[in-house]
Amino acid sequence: MKKLLVAVALSLLLAACGGDVGRDSVMNRFNNGFGTGTFPVANDGQAALYIVRDAAVTPPDAPPIGITIGSQPIAAITGPTYMRLDLAPRLYDLRAYGVQSNTELIITVAPGQTRFLLAQPTPSGGAELLELSQEQGRRLARNKERLWTPELD
Repeated sequence: MKKLLVAVALSLLLAACGGDVGRDSVMNRFNNGFGTGTFPVANDGQAALYIVRDAAVTPPDAPPIGITIGSQPIAAITGPTYMRLDLAPRLYDLRAYGVQSNTELIITVAPGQTRFLLAQPTPSGGAELLELSQEQGRRLARNKERLWTPELD
C-alpha cells in the first residue's frame, strides 16, 4: 500500500512539474514571486479564501459582483480577477450581489484550510458563489489579477 501511495505521489508531482519546465510562463512568474514554487497557503491559525471571477463565463461588459461577509462589504469583483481573504476559523455568511438580486453562501473555515469560490452572474440578473475544487481554483486564480481587500476582524 505504501508503494502505491509513493508511486501516485511521484506521478502527480511529475505531471504537475512537466507542463512548465523550461518556459517562462505566467504561472512560473506567479509561483516564483512567492519564492516557494507552490501556491500560497493559509497563514498560521487562519484560513485562506479565494474568490475568483472567470472571464470565460463573464462577458467583458458585465457589471461587478459585490461581495459581503455578514454586513461588511468586502469588494466588487470584476472579471478576470480574484481576491484572497485571510479569515479566522469560524462560520461566515457570504453574499454575492448582482444587478437584480443576491445569493447567500454559508461556509465554515478551519485553520490552515484554503478554499476557492467562483463568483458569477446568473441569467436572472443576480450573482452566485460556487465552490471550486483545489485544482480548479488554483488554475483560475493563477492567471488573474489580484484585487486587494480590506483586513477583516
